[in-house]
Amino acid sequence: MDRYHQGKRWDWRNRYKKAVLVGILSTMLIPAAIVTTENKASAAATTVYINGRVASGEVMVRNGVTYLTLTDLKALGGYTFRYNKTWKTVTITGGTNNERIVLTLGSKEARRNGQNITLDAAPLSYENKTMMPVRAAAELLGANLKWDSNGNRVMLTKASSSSSNNSNPSPGVPSMPSRPPGSPSGPSGPTAPKPPTPPSM
Repeated sequence: MDRYHQGKRWDWRNRYKKAVLVGILSTMLIPAAIVTTENKASAAATTVYINGRVASGEVMVRNGVTYLTLTDLKALGGYTFRYNKTWKTVTITGGTNNERIVLTLGSKEARRNGQNITLDAAPLSYENKTMMPVRAAAELLGANLKWDSNGNRVMLTKASSSSSNNSNPSPGVPSMPSRPPGSPSGPSGPTAPKPPTPPSM
């Protein structure tokens, strides 16, 4: 075989290898793009409600777990948050029982009032915001969690201490006293005159 035909044969082999390589790379990259698109779509379609109000922060879904911005959880009990950049921990304090919760970003291990707890999913950092798994937030803060799969809605509810102690649920209606007020001091009305004393004998 002459050099011309050998060159053409070598060129055909190179083209075949390039085509196979492109095909392999395409099969690897397309599923990743599909997963990314699905994650973005599910994040945009999921709405989190906290005590009946839509969460004002970021909501995202990653690997089937719904996350919300940590600061949105203030509505569940007036919590405060302190972030330690060195240890990448978040300390949550407050609530009805003055709880103290310590979370570590990227770790499922947490501490609540000194007790170790293992979470279903780890909190994470996303665009300089601490994102908290919704289920873990409900477990740590004692909130009720409901999931409406048809409407892609997540509902977190927790009664505040003031509302739980209020016996009158109707707003704007004054509460009735449990017993009538005490009588004022002094005479309550005109008194009958005393009978005259008989003269002494």
